[in-house]
Amino acid sequence: MAHSSQLLNKVYYIKTGRVLKVGLLKELDVDGTTDNVRYFFKDEYARLCRLAGGGIKLTSPQIDGMPRASATGNSMENQMVKVANYHLLVETIAQALNACSLRSRRILIAKFIQNKKDWEVANQIGYEKTRYYHYLKIACSEFADTLERYTSLLGDADLLEDLHVYKDEKSEQRVNKQ
Repeated sequence: MAHSSQLLNKVYYIKTGRVLKVGLLKELDVDGTTDNVRYFFKDEYARLCRLAGGGIKLTSPQIDGMPRASATGNSMENQMVKVANYHLLVETIAQALNACSLRSRRILIAKFIQNKKDWEVANQIGYEKTRYYHYLKIACSEFADTLERYTSLLGDADLLEDLHVYKDEKSEQRVNKQ
C-alpha cells in the first residue's frame, strides 16, 4: 500500500491547453504506430499465416535395408514445433483483434484481413474520409496495445515486436510505409 502511494506522489501532470496528461505512460506517436500496424498486416501477418498454414507432410520412413548414420536432432519434430508456434502467433493476433473495441475491430478486419480499400471501409462503417482516418489511427493504436498484452501472456517477449512508436524515440525506429 505504501508503494502505490509513493508512486502516486511521483506522478507528474502536464497541462497543455484543456488536456491534463498523467505521466505514467510514454507519449504515443500515433502516426508511427499506425505505420507499424499497416506494415505488420501487409507483410508480417500474411507471412505468418502462410507459415502457419503450410502444414507438414508426414510420411512413413523409407526402409531400404541400407545402414545409415543417425541424424542429429529430429528435424521433423523441429519443423512441427515451428509450425505450431506460427499457428499460436496467428491465434494470438486474432485474440488481440477481438479484444479491440467493436468499431476498431470492424475497421481492422475490413482493412487488413479482408484487404478492402480505405474508401470501401469508410462506406461500410458509414464515416466520411477524414473521420475514417481518425478512427483508423485509433484502431491501430488499440491493436498495438492489445497485441502487446496478448503477446506478453505467451511468456516470450521476443515472439512479436512491439508495434508502438513513442514520441521520445528517434524517428529512425519508425517503419517506412514502403
